[in-house]
Formats: sequence, structure tokens, C-alpha cells
Amino acid sequence: MTAAAPAASHTSSPPHKVNPLAAVFVSLALTTLVLLALFPNLWYEMHAISDIPTYQGYAQRLAHGERPFTESFKIEYPPLAIPLFRLPGHVDHNKQYRHWFSVMMGVITLLAAAVTTLAACRFWPRGGRAYVAGVLFAVSVAFTGAIIINRYDAAVALLIAGFLLCLANRWYTAAAFVLGMGFALKFTPAAMLPLVLVLVGPPRRWVWPVVAFCAAAAAPFLPYVFSSPRGMWYVFHYYLARPLQVESVLGTPLLIGQLLHIHSISWASNFGSQQLVGPGASLLSNSSGALMLLGLAGIYLLVWRRRERLRASTPDQAIAVLALILALMTFGKVLSPQYFIWTLPAWVLVAARDRVVAVVGGLTLIFTQIEFPKLYWVFLDWMTLPLLVVIVRNLLLVAFFALAAWRLWGLPEGDALGEATVGGVAIDATSAAADEPRAAAAGAESG
Repeated sequence: MTAAAPAASHTSSPPHKVNPLAAVFVSLALTTLVLLALFPNLWYEMHAISDIPTYQGYAQRLAHGERPFTESFKIEYPPLAIPLFRLPGHVDHNKQYRHWFSVMMGVITLLAAAVTTLAACRFWPRGGRAYVAGVLFAVSVAFTGAIIINRYDAAVALLIAGFLLCLANRWYTAAAFVLGMGFALKFTPAAMLPLVLVLVGPPRRWVWPVVAFCAAAAAPFLPYVFSSPRGMWYVFHYYLARPLQVESVLGTPLLIGQLLHIHSISWASNFGSQQLVGPGASLLSNSSGALMLLGLAGIYLLVWRRRERLRASTPDQAIAVLALILALMTFGKVLSPQYFIWTLPAWVLVAARDRVVAVVGGLTLIFTQIEFPKLYWVFLDWMTLPLLVVIVRNLLLVAFFALAAWRLWGLPEGDALGEATVGGVAIDATSAAADEPRAAAAGAESG
């Protein structure tokens, strides 16, 4: 009995404390390596099928004194995107503008890596998971590919990373403010505001988060809304009026029908992308809004049922964020490859402790990069290989969403901390308060 005592004492010792600077350094170093060493040596040209020329066109008109969001100068992007278009300068030089825009997105990607890793350090102040998250962010950038420097969606990922960091620290008013900025940048982050309200608690505590969100969301629109309301409305109309995009999950049945020669489909170009034309395409497009609301409602029902657990265990909140983003992507009538950039911070934080989510999410990113941009135009010829790649990617996205929802559903009820098993996978629910003795003991049990 006495010989066993040292072993028991050893197993009960808490894991080592995380060094946030070291974790952030690891993430930044590896992400920089991906940006500088991997991206120039991919199997496709680094700036293939880029939106940068569109951004440059807007930047040129702005530099020449034109006022955006007017009847004569319509822009489909929300107003917080405008500074990102202007910041690279060199608006009259294609190569220089492209270079500096890519550099800017690279820097924003590095900031997203740092903020995501800091959130991981708050989620898991002890043990090695924060370091795993830092490494995984660099892996996620490699899986995503050069599209991350050819679109401005890295800025959306940075805001989502900031949102997760606020959740990790329980700064709920700040989290709502960040979501308001996200709305003014690309609308989508606004769908996560109800999550903040659920975490805050009773409705009497909602006032400041709602005020913060509305202030951040409305302020960038105000300079334009009164001077040219019709020009401002165009931003919303553009997204509402878009048809069924060729790569969307909802369009997958049409792609399968084309692959199996059940029916014939075609495509047309409008709204800056290619839309599906075929049997049932309009019906699928029109049903997208209702399906998206149902998907979000289903996730929020799970959030509500597990609200006590989510309030007590901040790492589990990343699962809810991931599930909400995937619901928007899965049921949306438009699914552009750059949308997958939004998932990176939440996927990294969930994948750091869930191998199944890591594999399914990683495969989804890889298949997206395989198809776009190298195979995109061949895909539009309905060739077998790219059709299969897109169909498999879409099925993986559905599985990714279902898995995230399953993980959320499988969270134990109540606010007990410690190790839980969800779908056969060990989930460490230790919150950012793990420096406290109770949480340290829970971390020791989970190893």
C-alpha cells in the first residue's frame, strides 16, 4: 500500500500552466511559415480567381472622390469593408495593390491566429491544449489555401476569433460589440447575438449587450443611410436577391442528378458568381431562407437546453459558435469557398480536444481547396472528377454541421465541470477559471 502512494500523488498533480506568449509565438511562427513558404508553392497560382481586382476598382473610385453607396456608385459590401479596400493604397497599379492587399490579409490572418490562441489559453490555462490550438490554426490556414489572402474574409475570421476571446473571458457586452462590427463587415456574425443573450442570463441583463451590438452595427451605416437610403438598401438587396449558387449544399441534388445523367443542368453568371439553372433550382433557392432559420432555430434550441452548462464551461461555447456558423453555410443559397475562412477560429478551438471534429472539419477544408480555384472552371463543364469533389465536400459539410450539433446536444446538462464523454470522445470542460483549485483538480482528473 505504501509503494502505491507516490504514484497516486503523482497522478493527482495538476497539469503545467500555459505560457500564453509561447503559445502565441508557436501559432504565429507556423502560420507565417504557411503564408510565406507554402502558399507560393501550391499546385495553383496564388492569385487565381481573386476578388482583389473588384476591391481595387472600388478603391480607385473612392480615391478619385466618388461617394460610395449612392445610386451612381453601388457597392454590394457592407460599409466596414470600405477601409479594407482603401488601406493597401497603390490603387492605380494592379500588381502593387494586389501585393499589399495580400500582405494586409496575411497580417490579419496572423492576428486571427494570435487571438484564437489567446482564447485557447483562457479556455485551458493548464495542460497542452492551448499549444495544440496554436498549431491547428496554422494547419487550418494550410488546409484553406491562398484564398485567405485573395478575399477580405480573414477580417471576418479575426472578428469571430475576437468574439470567442470575449466569451472565454465572459466579456459579454464586448462580445456583442464585436458581433455588431461583424454585421457591418459581412452581416453573418449577427446570427450569434442570441447566443450572447442566452449566456448573459435573464432579459434584464440584455440591455448593455443589445446597446453595444446596435451601436457597433449601426454606426458604419449612418453616414450613408440618410444621404442615400436607396444606395444603402442595395447592399441588403444584393444578398437577398442572389440565386442558388453552383457550389451550395442545397444545389447538391442537382449536381448528383447531372453526375448520374438523371437530368441536365446549366449555369449563368450574375451577382458576382455562377448560379445553377435546372429543375427545382428556383424552389431550392426560395426555400433557403426558411431552411436557414430552421437550422439556426434547431441549434438555439440545443443552446437553450444546455444553457447552464454553456454558462459554466466556456470551452463548450466554441461548439455552439461552430454549429451556428455551419448552419448558415449549410442552408444558405450561396456557398462561396471563402466562407470556410469564417469557421477557422471555432473549428480550431473545438478540434483541439475533439479528434472527430478535427478530421471532418479538416477534410471539408481540404476538399474545398482541391476544387477551388484549380478545378472550378472544369467543374462548370460538369466534368466527373470536379463534380465528385464538390458533391463530397458538400456531404462533408453536412456531416460537419450534424457532428457539431451532435456534440452540442451531447453536452451534459447542468453546470458540472470536468471530463465528459460525448459520442465516445473525451471532452475537457474545464473553464477559464481553471486556475482556481476546483478547476485545477478537474484538470488533473482529465489529464
